[in-house]
Amino acid sequence: MADVSVRFAMTNDSEVVLNLSLPQALRLMEAIARKVGETLSERGGSGGVGGVGGVGGVGVPSSAPSNGMPSLGPYTPS
Repeated sequence: MADVSVRFAMTNDSEVVLNLSLPQALRLMEAIARKVGETLSERGGSGGVGGVGGVGGVGVPSSAPSNGMPSLGPYTPS
């Protein structure tokens, strides 16, 4: 059985449901965040959190990924 169920609404009457393990769900979230960051940077989204003139004028430290989202790193089960 899956640890996580992810639902994406496609239209008013249809959806895609993914039943994923926790590591797969984490990778999916990171991939989505990376793509969102890439898309925002391509559109010139420099005024958001962590961009130039971000919240309080403070940007994301240089060790952060380019998309402004902290990386969860590789998943290692306990």
